[in-house]
Amino acid sequence: MRQWQWKIVRWMLAGGAVVSVLNLAGCTSDQTAAVNRDASGTPTLAAVGATNVAMSVDPTVLSEAGSSSDASAPPSINVYGEFGGVQRTQGKPHGNGGFQQHTFLDEGFDSDVTVDSSGKWMVFTSTRDSDHPNIYLQKVDGMSVIQLTNDDADYAFPTFSPDGKEIAFCSTRSGNWDIYTMDINGKNIVQVTNDPLQHIHPSFAPDGNRLVYCSIGGKSGQWELWTVDLTTSEKRMVGFGLFPTWSPSRDVDRIAFQRARQRGGRWFGLWTLDLVDGESRRITEVTASSNAAIVCPSWSPDGKQIAFATIAEPNSSSSGKPLGQEDIWTITCDGSGRTRVTDGVGLNIGPYWAADNRIYFVSDRGGAECVWSAHTGPDSTTKVADKPADKAMPAPTDAVGSTSE
Repeated sequence: MRQWQWKIVRWMLAGGAVVSVLNLAGCTSDQTAAVNRDASGTPTLAAVGATNVAMSVDPTVLSEAGSSSDASAPPSINVYGEFGGVQRTQGKPHGNGGFQQHTFLDEGFDSDVTVDSSGKWMVFTSTRDSDHPNIYLQKVDGMSVIQLTNDDADYAFPTFSPDGKEIAFCSTRSGNWDIYTMDINGKNIVQVTNDPLQHIHPSFAPDGNRLVYCSIGGKSGQWELWTVDLTTSEKRMVGFGLFPTWSPSRDVDRIAFQRARQRGGRWFGLWTLDLVDGESRRITEVTASSNAAIVCPSWSPDGKQIAFATIAEPNSSSSGKPLGQEDIWTITCDGSGRTRVTDGVGLNIGPYWAADNRIYFVSDRGGAECVWSAHTGPDSTTKVADKPADKAMPAPTDAVGSTSE
């Protein structure tokens, strides 16, 4: 069923795999087998990433990855950088917990939310009108939804330019995952990457003239970080990692990203690098965890803090049990001040820190996977010290603080 093949993203903890592509991504045969076991008939689904996830779902059997009759369809990519896909199921309703819900669904799911610099508009992907995820625009405090794309391709990771006039995104409209830009009204689509490799997750530099994105390397077989100058089309590989995001601060040219402890692994940590004359310097591990993967970083508007999601026990088996809890956290760039934003209820994934000092994310706490937000103030957050023994909400270990040049 092709509608499940596209899944890109940061979601889907359990992921079936296209074995040959997994090998390309650097996973061992043992890891490939584990992924296939997870996807072939698992009763519970947990997700992470750019598209879907359902925690604590009904014990229905998932469709097996790779079962699509369309063998030419582009592979999907989960939050661990593994290729494949699994069918999603509807989540059970959860309590509110004081959070604000921004989108509402009768069917399908929303994902990949980002907010413009004014804090008034958000863009996201959704399958509300199609089996294929398309891009939608909506006021953060409104109900009217504007559909910007509408075709048989798949779309993911839309993000605003700093001036709010353009949206960068990735899509399969040319056959594989490539990076594009378009006007805020969905017109004037420009293809930025155009080669046989898979390119995902664009993020604008503060000047609006450059993008950073990640791509499976043709030679390295690993996820690589690339920058592209939108005026000259010059591209540079600046490191290894997944889901990069450019700091909005103009004081330093800094990029946050997730990187695994070992090639092909699921235990991701949060890293940053600085660009000096286009080259990466001061590559720093901000924080890591002994019991959770740290994924999907997002900068605060002032560039001093980073929001991220944690996935408890990312290698856990899903046989008859929910996979690890997913929650949203914040941390300063030096690895201090670690604070939990969400409350351990339901799925919470894909944070985006907006100008209104709210962190937007996708959650199934209302039943379907919709866009929610939470204020980052002291009244709505829970610091690590408040729940030291709560195993359902993993506390990342102290920052390693290791650097290399």
